[in-house]
Amino acid sequence: MNGRKTLIAIGALLFAVVTLSAAAFGSSHDCCKAVETSGRGGQPVRPTQKDGAQTAAVEVTSKGFEPDSLKLKVGVPAKVTFVRKTDQTCAKEVVIKEYGIERKLPLNEPVTVEFTPRKGEFSFACGMNMIKGKLIVE
Repeated sequence: MNGRKTLIAIGALLFAVVTLSAAAFGSSHDCCKAVETSGRGGQPVRPTQKDGAQTAAVEVTSKGFEPDSLKLKVGVPAKVTFVRKTDQTCAKEVVIKEYGIERKLPLNEPVTVEFTPRKGEFSFACGMNMIKGKLIVE
């Protein structure tokens, strides 16, 4: 009988932990909500030309990377500035794996990454690879 009471108590405790966790953190994490809305498939943004480089700005919002797609010219140096505008997602850094770029994104501070694009499509993402964007290089 004592073992049965222990199992019931453990089950009740586990149920309470799950219920409290759901109440405390919501049914899904904020970063997952952003993933659902990132990759919106809008038209890729073309950067502007400045001092021989193509420049673009990307904001990190509760919706993910905005814009989430950039169209770059092959072989022309690129300067992409990321500004994290929210603390509500897991996008606290940006990673462009194919270019060996991994940079922290402090809240409301611009962070510029520089590279020379090569032909192809490359992703940029948060450190957890959940919130993503795309570089289209032609």
